Amino acid sequence: MKNSLIAALLGCVLVAPLFAYAEDSYVSVNVGKSKYDVPGDNEDATGVGIAYGQSITDMVGYEVGYVHFGNVKPLGVKLETQSFYLAGVGTYPLSETFSVYGKLGATVNRYTGELDGEKGKETKLRPMLGAGVGYKFSKEWSAGLEYVYFGEYADLKMSMWSANLRYHF
Repeated sequence: MKNSLIAALLGCVLVAPLFAYAEDSYVSVNVGKSKYDVPGDNEDATGVGIAYGQSITDMVGYEVGYVHFGNVKPLGVKLETQSFYLAGVGTYPLSETFSVYGKLGATVNRYTGELDGEKGKETKLRPMLGAGVGYKFSKEWSAGLEYVYFGEYADLKMSMWSANLRYHF
């Protein structure tokens, strides 16, 4: 997890100056509570993510990002999940500073598990659905709270509540 997160952060830092030329774009970091929901057991972990997004119009845009859901042991299985996603984002401004938004897209989830020394990995393409509220502090900075559902695989449902901080170019 540590190497993946460091690589994602380093990549964003290296390409961030290029995004400054793209109007109405942003980078976002988020931290929250990820949920591994399986029948008979629910586990929570600390999830972290990073994303890049751009507004095409005042109400429509897109976002591409990475999320690491943390490590858990539901039903005795050591499990770690990571996601890369691409989503369309619809935003409805409630005022000059407050807005609500929704996300709809696709996520590639990488599941890594271990049970009794046996390791396994699966990668699955799943639908993604999310909603949130945002508050713009200034032209450059905003924050938000959001819930995102990252799909289901073999009775495992992945979701995350998180707070984000965005820098707008």
